[in-house]
Amino acid sequence: MRYRRRLRSRIVISFALFGQGYAVGPVSIELAVFMVLAVAFGLFLHRTRWGRAIYAIGANPVASEFARIRVDRYRFVLFALTGTACGLAAVLLTSRLGSTRPSIAQGWELEIISMVILGGVSVWGGKGSILGVVLAALVFGLVTFGLGLMNIPGIVMSIFTGTLLILVVALPALVRRR
Repeated sequence: MRYRRRLRSRIVISFALFGQGYAVGPVSIELAVFMVLAVAFGLFLHRTRWGRAIYAIGANPVASEFARIRVDRYRFVLFALTGTACGLAAVLLTSRLGSTRPSIAQGWELEIISMVILGGVSVWGGKGSILGVVLAALVFGLVTFGLGLMNIPGIVMSIFTGTLLILVVALPALVRRR
């Protein structure tokens, strides 16, 4: 019985440590996971045959089929990878907060899409880089943090995010027309 109690307490401590602990010095475990995955996926997308195929599928899936790239297989793997990344993010968020509910990240979609588009990833696919997305996430986080320090309400931050998204999407389209 004592063994079970010790085991349970170790599991709870390790789970909380996963979201609230530090890997090395001031670098949190969450940031370390983010950096490792960003480097790994950056190398994967820009240095491997699979990565080039993913860019080709994003640019033109019909031409990729004619180039004998199995588009459906790649899409399946990408959806599975996205689900795995979502599960990891859910574990990190739950571990950080110590509790969860089904609607805990509701409304974050706008921010995430804004970061990705601000990072240079095309909505239609075939363009973009991991470095651009990482830099956009850094800038977006700093702006959000700064607005929070200025005591700006959350709804105003959402309006700012939406405006930024509209500008980032509309500006290149307007430049292309000229």
